Amino acid sequence: MLPGHRPETPKKAEPKETETANMTVSIPAALRNRARAAYRATSYAEGDNTWSHFVAKAIEAETARREAEHNDGAMYPSWGENLPGGRRLKDG
Repeated sequence: MLPGHRPETPKKAEPKETETANMTVSIPAALRNRARAAYRATSYAEGDNTWSHFVAKAIEAETARREAEHNDGAMYPSWGENLPGGRRLKDG
């Protein structure tokens, strides 16, 4: 290998639709409690198998809304790397 050059890292295969990944986020406690209450009260009627299923459906809905609003309804390319940390861009 030449000095100053990194070896090419092999590209990871795209995860399958059924593959799961853990995710840790911090949200306001009041929102978490409200969401948990809604899940417990409606999970049977809404067909939520688990809390994770409920959260995944919520993320899917917001993702689809943003794709429709900002990308003509097309999916953005998959992003498997870590998101940048740091301060929020704005409160809201």
